[in-house]
Amino acid sequence: MDKTQKRSLSSGVKSLIAVLSLSGVVLVTVAWGNFAGWGNTDKPLPEQSPEVVVEKFYEYVSEAKIRGGSLLIREAFKLTSGDQSRYGQAKFLEVINNYPAGFKATIVKSDIQGWRAEVVIEYEMASLFGGAYKVNAVVPLIVDEETNTWKIDFRGDTDDQDLDKIRKGYVANDSVVTAAKDEGK
Repeated sequence: MDKTQKRSLSSGVKSLIAVLSLSGVVLVTVAWGNFAGWGNTDKPLPEQSPEVVVEKFYEYVSEAKIRGGSLLIREAFKLTSGDQSRYGQAKFLEVINNYPAGFKATIVKSDIQGWRAEVVIEYEMASLFGGAYKVNAVVPLIVDEETNTWKIDFRGDTDDQDLDKIRKGYVANDSVVTAAKDEGK
């Protein structure tokens, strides 16, 4: 056996040891991640259904609009992901103040997709022509991992829309309108 054969054998053994070491690190990381809760799919969903959370939310809002006070508004805010998204109770209150007094929502259906859920509600809106018409809306919910409860995604952070693409579309539309105005001078 000459020196070149010995080198290739020793470098092959070193490569094998490096691969096994890297595989060991990957396995330990994956095991630790599962232990720490990353990607844990075995954790049960919250006991309280998303429908119950949405129903409570709109009951609190409706009662707050009728009776006034901030206690019911705070209870409604606790059912949202506002604290996690830094939405703020003041901004939440600003949105809720736009709801009409006696606002009632009826749950039409719900769909749970892993750690997300969508509850479809139906409510009546006053018409400018008198009477009212029915509107359907989707209320997105997410599971709060700390408390294992459903939270209403009040800001819509989980709606899967590409906000950068939407903003670019608005900028493109604005530039077309601006260019059209410039040409019409």
